[in-house]
Amino acid sequence: MNNLIDTLTRKVSRRDAEEQKRSRFFFLCVSASLRENLLFFVVALICVMPTASADWPLVRGDAFASGVAKSGLSAELGVLWKVTLEKSGFEATAIIVDGTVYVGDFDGTFYAFALNDGKLLWKKTFAESGFTEAAAFSEGRIFVTDFNGIVRCLDRKDGEVLWSHEAASESYAAPNVHDGKVLLTLEAGELLALDTKTGDQQWRYRIEAPLRCWPTVVEGRVLLAGCDQRFHAIDIATGTETAGLDIDAQTGATPAAMDGKVFFGTEQGTFYSITAKTMQVHWQTSNSKHGQPIRASAAVDRRCIIFPNHGKLVTALDPTDGSPLWTFSVRSHVESSPVIAGDLVFLPTKRGRLYAVDVISGEEHWQYQAGGTFLASPAIAQGKLVIGNEDGTLYCFGKKERAADGR
Repeated sequence: MNNLIDTLTRKVSRRDAEEQKRSRFFFLCVSASLRENLLFFVVALICVMPTASADWPLVRGDAFASGVAKSGLSAELGVLWKVTLEKSGFEATAIIVDGTVYVGDFDGTFYAFALNDGKLLWKKTFAESGFTEAAAFSEGRIFVTDFNGIVRCLDRKDGEVLWSHEAASESYAAPNVHDGKVLLTLEAGELLALDTKTGDQQWRYRIEAPLRCWPTVVEGRVLLAGCDQRFHAIDIATGTETAGLDIDAQTGATPAAMDGKVFFGTEQGTFYSITAKTMQVHWQTSNSKHGQPIRASAAVDRRCIIFPNHGKLVTALDPTDGSPLWTFSVRSHVESSPVIAGDLVFLPTKRGRLYAVDVISGEEHWQYQAGGTFLASPAIAQGKLVIGNEDGTLYCFGKKERAADGR
């Protein structure tokens, strides 16, 4: 009898152990499934959450100077709000970070406005100064240069000056920020690399002609199109030139990078596609019929490359071979650079008109006559377009049904 009880007890124990094993296996399987689902949920949440990439932290939107917004924009726009200065104006392109618009006027005041309603958050005025170029944002700091060549690092919260650096000459390009360095081109032909935390100069590169383009960074090199009729590649760590290429004319246009290629135009009206790694011409087009300078930066995506020339025409080229896709007449000189948002490209003109044109067809979808002069380029973030006018008005455009003026 006792033997029978012992046998049954062992069987029950084995069965319990097997059940526990199956239970643990089931639990682990369920846990793995839950972990997988949780991971999927977190990834999905990250994908839909607002991120810094949806902002407009640099003059051309991103580190590649693409001039492409991270989201589309309605073709039916109206003025959501506008701010008008009494005794100054805006030439500088705005930047937009975390719902705040940062922009300076040409009389030396730098502003922070709320993107939603245009409310003034703070402003800082600097004597004997003026801002004609965009700022740059990185790690809670605003970097901006005035037309005297003074670079300032401002705290984004209140505009407090954290450091300043006086360069050797004036600057006609916005700063770039990369790998702990503020990069700035100067009219004296210099490219400076300043420490983002202290403003101390890390290195200096110089050519014998003005540098007016924004310093684009691709694969550890700063790419510059100069007024010396050369295209330069400078090692960002050391400031030494690693390669160069002769081009047909001087230029101050910013190189825009995409898929290993760099795109820009010259004063001769030639537009280049250059392979960044080899510094060889991929293709080039000559605007010999009109011979109009190309001074603005191009907006580039895989569908087309769009840029204005000084002959009141906007051109779209195929990025693969440079073949023409369409042209659009703006009936005005253009100093601003275009911006692509979704299926539209936005084009400001010196006569104060802003166009929205279809990227594929070149067909006009919308226009707004502001008057004055647009020298700034658009900044686009969170479904809104912000642009300043020389007459002292800063505009914010959005969906027409939300507009205050009904346009």
